[in-house]
Amino acid sequence: MNDTVWSMQQAERARLVDYLGSVPVTAWEQPSLCPEYRVRDVVGHLISGAKNTPPKFLLGMLKARFDFDAAMRAAAARESTGTPGDLISRLRTVAAAKARPGPAMLGEVIVHSEDIRRAVGDGPGQYPTDHLLVVADAYRSVGMGLGSKKRIAGLRLQATDTDWATGDGPLVSGPLLALVLAMTGRCVAHADLAGPGVAELAGRS
Repeated sequence: MNDTVWSMQQAERARLVDYLGSVPVTAWEQPSLCPEYRVRDVVGHLISGAKNTPPKFLLGMLKARFDFDAAMRAAAARESTGTPGDLISRLRTVAAAKARPGPAMLGEVIVHSEDIRRAVGDGPGQYPTDHLLVVADAYRSVGMGLGSKKRIAGLRLQATDTDWATGDGPLVSGPLLALVLAMTGRCVAHADLAGPGVAELAGRS
């Protein structure tokens, strides 16, 4: 993995740390846009992901009887305790982590940042286009856990704010951030998309 992806991960974690300092304490207990996760759980999930290694991942899967979602929830629960300040401090501590697979874990930070921002009523974050391109290229072929490969099968996704497209079939077009979110099943992104394939994509979310 080249140093560029690691520096992108570090930059996005640092961006999220800065943002979280402005989130009201009461908002940390409310649901995020990630199903079954409060805002604090999402932050715990990102801390856990930054600390993860292949052996830790396998052990977690074994304990969860290979239920991916259950393993992720358990890992998030271990890291989501404490005050908002505690969680921000722990996320700052792991900001420079090199989490693998690099592009997919970069996407974790960006997508979950949006899960928090939009749930508490803030607008979309601003992300460098090159960061979003790395994530979009990774997510279009991800199966287990995320399910984005199956979700966009038979559709053509095309960004309107940069030169990126993938797939064949009915068109789904919009800002690259919205396409990335839609690939992960975030329905909030559909309002920013257009084309004959949007209804089909929405039905798969």
